[in-house]
Amino acid sequence: MDFNIALTMDSRAGVKSHMLTNLSIYMKAFFKDKDYGADLLNYTLGFTSVLAPEGFGHFFEKKKPLYISDRTTKNRFTGEQHYMYKLLIDGIVIAPDQYEDFVSGTDFHSLEVIKAKILESLSSLDRLPKKVEDFDKERFKMDMITVLSQTDDNHIISFQP
Repeated sequence: MDFNIALTMDSRAGVKSHMLTNLSIYMKAFFKDKDYGADLLNYTLGFTSVLAPEGFGHFFEKKKPLYISDRTTKNRFTGEQHYMYKLLIDGIVIAPDQYEDFVSGTDFHSLEVIKAKILESLSSLDRLPKKVEDFDKERFKMDMITVLSQTDDNHIISFQP
């Protein structure tokens, strides 16, 4: 399985981006050779930490998970094509009431918040479309719990790829 974490962060939260980048690299390596079935081969988890100005919060709210079985899109600015195949896009959001705690907290605390949010996001796997028949979601959930519990906080925080 190809696993990725995509970041959307404002400048204040950006000081924590190194942890998420390192965690993404670590998890990508962990899931690289795992096979959970033929219907879900790619998983992208969007991470959003933006303290939006009043009236703009709806741009950064959690969106419904999106399953794409087979689609090619074209960037309207560059013309570059992007092929998506058997992909689940899900997201986690640091809510405005959690933002200050996440940004100002220690790296260890912020990483624990991230891990908890990732574990919460696993519940969206229970609402996959019916066409996703060949996917061992229980084994995937267990592996996600395992990789997050085995993650050495010191390693993730200080890791340099």
